[in-house]
Amino acid sequence: MGVAMLLFSTNENYYALSVDKIVRVLWALEVTFVPKSPKVLYGVFDLHGKTLPVVSIRELLSLGKKEMELEDALIVLDVHSHQMALLVDHVVGVYELEEEDSSEASELFKELETTHIVKYEERLVPILDIDALVDAQILGRLSGKGD
Repeated sequence: MGVAMLLFSTNENYYALSVDKIVRVLWALEVTFVPKSPKVLYGVFDLHGKTLPVVSIRELLSLGKKEMELEDALIVLDVHSHQMALLVDHVVGVYELEEEDSSEASELFKELETTHIVKYEERLVPILDIDALVDAQILGRLSGKGD
């Protein structure tokens, strides 16, 4: 039996997130730059009167910065009891994917914070552990609810 995952790409690499954490997916919209903010913070935007931080997946994974483009997407997530948006290059879709039981696959992605590895078409795709990637204390400060 497969696991429901949102598949997305950044820098021509594929990644997945568990749908359990996802609130919604939005296409690129205007994001406000925040001076003197942590490197991972791309900016903030307003979602129905609530200011949400936008975290760049490229910065989280040390892939280098790029300017937002029309085909980019914001994945709104619940992380550490806060909502945030994850800026990615392209959302592929939601799929039920089979987990791979391969220590070799896990070894390939050992530098990433992952929960599992799934297979999509002929690719091995890491399921990112967003709670481990995004520090709770930093996210609290970004959300204006410092601990």
